[in-house]
Amino acid sequence: MNNDINLKTAFEYFLLDRESFCSDDTIKNYRNSVRYFLEYMEQTRGVPVDKIELRSITTNDLRNYVVYLRHKPLNSGHPFKVADDAARLSKRSIRNYSVDLKTFISFLISEGFIDDILKGFRLIKAEKKVVIPLTASEVDEIDSLFSIKSSYGCRDLCIIHLMLDAGLRFNEVCELRVDHVFFDNRQIFVKYGKGDKERIVPMGGTLKKYLWSWMYMHRKYTEHDYFLTMVNGSPLSDSSIKSLFARIRRKTGITRLKPHLLRHTFATSYIVGGGSVELLRILMGHSSIATTQGYLHVAAVYDMQGDIYELDSIFFQRYYRRYKK
Repeated sequence: MNNDINLKTAFEYFLLDRESFCSDDTIKNYRNSVRYFLEYMEQTRGVPVDKIELRSITTNDLRNYVVYLRHKPLNSGHPFKVADDAARLSKRSIRNYSVDLKTFISFLISEGFIDDILKGFRLIKAEKKVVIPLTASEVDEIDSLFSIKSSYGCRDLCIIHLMLDAGLRFNEVCELRVDHVFFDNRQIFVKYGKGDKERIVPMGGTLKKYLWSWMYMHRKYTEHDYFLTMVNGSPLSDSSIKSLFARIRRKTGITRLKPHLLRHTFATSYIVGGGSVELLRILMGHSSIATTQGYLHVAAVYDMQGDIYELDSIFFQRYYRRYKK
């Protein structure tokens, strides 16, 4: 066993290992998440992280780190946001940080750098957050803010309905390429999915109308092949989508609206419409069907409320007949 390695070098080894099979977004998440543990170790030991030997890290360090997170002011150490001394991280956030730390420590154990210090380290239980899907009325209200006749409006409708009517993730919308949209076959090829998993998603009539209008009426010629762009032709940025959703929240008052809520609404509507859980797993790009099954309970509640957002009939053999007049 190699006991001479320090914590900083070990973390660099870990990131290098992840680069061989993880997406850029996943690596970025590990880098941002585990750095809190490195900062905690520096504070408690009083020395730089490259002076902390791995063999000195114990199970108690992991436990105390979780306690540290529970008392850490919200946004503390964030490069742009102001720390809120009165607010604390949610249990879900603490659990996510702890899961990433456990992945890092598990790597060190498997590589023989340290003994198994995970014995006795338990993850905090996160509160189950109920996510309420968008209703049909709310979708209509959002759509009414945009016009397909304007470049900005058409592009923003594409962003919204790629998530809402095809279940694409935030980053998958940004990474969509021109040759991944097949109008004749009414299909979208998601090449740059989470974990680099590829999938094909049907293209409903409404989504096809928005995508076609953007492609052939508004999209400027560019040397790159990103499907959605800024109006000046540059690739669509993360910040532009975040700004879009902030504007929608402000104008509609739908405060729970975030990009993932659209994907959540897609999944819930698919189950309510009679789609199978296994096919939804494929459409969503989930690795585990357990993740997909989480939508079953929400779909049952959503089904009872009546004001259901309906997906295109291309997704179903049986299609919301009970809600049609």
